[in-house]
Amino acid sequence: MLKRGSLVLGLLVSFHSFAQTDYSTQAGGLMDEGLEITESIVEFLESRPCEFGIRSDCNKPLSLKDIHTLKDMFRRLDGWNKDTFGDVIPSTDHLRGLPVEVSSGPFAVVEKSRGLKKYLKVTLNPSERASQKFLNDVRVNAASSLFMYDSLFKLSGVMARATKIRSILENDMGPDSSILKDLFSNGMKQDLWANTQNHLLILDKFSSYSPDYFDSYIAGSFTAGKIKDKDFLYRMKSVVLLGALMSQTTLGNALEKIAFKLSQIFGNTVGQVQTRSGKLLKYASDVEWMKKMKSKLRPLDLLLEKTPFRLTDKFIPGHYGHAAIWLGTPEEILSYRVIYQGKEIALLDHPAMFPHLERLSQGKLVLEALREPGVTMNTLEHFMDIDDFLVLRSNQEGNYGEMILKALEQYGKPYDFGFDVETESSIVCSELIYMVYDQEEWPTERSAGRYTISPDHVALKGTNGSFDPVIMFHDGQEVTQNRSQFLTELLTSTTHP
Repeated sequence: MLKRGSLVLGLLVSFHSFAQTDYSTQAGGLMDEGLEITESIVEFLESRPCEFGIRSDCNKPLSLKDIHTLKDMFRRLDGWNKDTFGDVIPSTDHLRGLPVEVSSGPFAVVEKSRGLKKYLKVTLNPSERASQKFLNDVRVNAASSLFMYDSLFKLSGVMARATKIRSILENDMGPDSSILKDLFSNGMKQDLWANTQNHLLILDKFSSYSPDYFDSYIAGSFTAGKIKDKDFLYRMKSVVLLGALMSQTTLGNALEKIAFKLSQIFGNTVGQVQTRSGKLLKYASDVEWMKKMKSKLRPLDLLLEKTPFRLTDKFIPGHYGHAAIWLGTPEEILSYRVIYQGKEIALLDHPAMFPHLERLSQGKLVLEALREPGVTMNTLEHFMDIDDFLVLRSNQEGNYGEMILKALEQYGKPYDFGFDVETESSIVCSELIYMVYDQEEWPTERSAGRYTISPDHVALKGTNGSFDPVIMFHDGQEVTQNRSQFLTELLTSTTHP
């Protein structure tokens, strides 16, 4: 039985139990659910003019919530597509892509030849049960195919302009990265288009003996109208055009990957250049000092640093060059609660925490994204090879247990040398904070066609009241008074590009 696609499951269940149940009501509701997916995607795109390509004067990236919603909608549609053309179409298609000749008579489907070309001679008597079964198969097959075409044609109109969203779907879906190609590949098959024409030919010849939801859908289908009007070029103009646009996106992504690789090589090369040690490194070996410092930190504090003695620091805009998250000690997070499989449990009992418990017990409580090896966990002592040290603490309420889980979900992801906050498959240091504090309105900057967030963007939160600067060192010296004002002056005096 199918694992995905309630629409298709409904079609199969209602089809196989046709003699015993009135399947129209059940399948109709399931078809409406499938249609709702497409309508939701179109509405989502058209309600976001920046991502849709209608407006260019935009200065905010697509939120993480919206990115997740978008991906989930396309996964649902992809599930419908795969189940339909992996299960429903093969199980209900008796035409096998061959042309048909239809006439009245006792039920029969016979393969014949006319010269070198094969075709099916189909004779039907709608009063016979075998013919009814065959026509029902045709009806389910035609409705499923037409729904696929109607969805793709509607989506092609909006996706053609939504370059950024096409890029997200093609590059940031993990194992589902071929989702657009999979969705539109069936629409580009000439034999499927021809087969849909043949199904409609049969249904036109034998008007429904029992009008149902599938007949109603077919009657109102946009694609069915194009087929009946013999508008053979429409498919070419719509789906194939989108295929070409997808190829352009793929080319653009290939060029971006080259730039990404060059950035990676450059970053890893200059990252090895360091002229001296940090002014705070001396404290890393002072057990009492480090113990006192750690006692001042709280779970999910933000850690920022500056290392002017490293060459990479020269290429990072603003004052601060790196940001990280303090996870908190196992003792501190012991009381945190999270939801797992519908039940509230202790954070440390959540299965996602198990791979990290040893690192937490070793004091590796700093979660950070480094050029190599990507998102990793280090000790605070390792972090202290710096000149400037800033700790920001949120004054907003939140479920810190869930946020720690979200933070640790990023562990092991590669460094994002593209510095794009709208991708989740790779992470840059300040993106890590952007993703964990996803309910926060973060300042971002548009650069080279993508939205970025820098460590200074994070630091700005310490000047507007949403985060408090609870610890601050500048040029090796501690700042104990008026830290927020000092931070404001520090950031405004720094030249930003």
